Amino acid sequence: MKSIHTMFVAIICLALMQVAGSRELSAYTAQSGKAVFDLPDTSGQQHSQDDFHGRVVLVNFWASWCPSCIREMPGLERLRKKLNGQPFEVLAINVGEPKYRVWKFVKLIGLDLPVLLDSQKETFRSWGGSVLPTSFLLDREGRIRYVVQGDLEWDSEDVVLLIKELINEQENTQ
Repeated sequence: MKSIHTMFVAIICLALMQVAGSRELSAYTAQSGKAVFDLPDTSGQQHSQDDFHGRVVLVNFWASWCPSCIREMPGLERLRKKLNGQPFEVLAINVGEPKYRVWKFVKLIGLDLPVLLDSQKETFRSWGGSVLPTSFLLDREGRIRYVVQGDLEWDSEDVVLLIKELINEQENTQ
């Protein structure tokens, strides 16, 4: 009986690993308008979507208690560095945690991304978020083009190529 239980646990773990490793960007068409946010960063400075007009923006909703969120942070930073000098930005929006806890966590792990605070979870909910992490890829006009629920290897070649296509697509239409 013990070996059947062990085998069952192994199969469940394998299935979970496959699901976790197979996240992909999905086209997002449920919302035709622009993404809206107006949030403070950890130093209290306000930021809105208008601050990033003309740039492709990856908005990542996360929390410090979320293992998947923490696991994808290094990939988000590598992606930002890979696209340095391009009209591209990564915003890490913390959901539901107090400013001091977020600031302390950011300092502890040495996070070098712009971190905004959605302390009341209003922006996350208004964007249709329900699980963490959830990420939205916005085009240069601020429209949501892709969404990912769960963690993703953000600096993979496929993701970088997709973001470059969005950058070029918008340059050609302006």
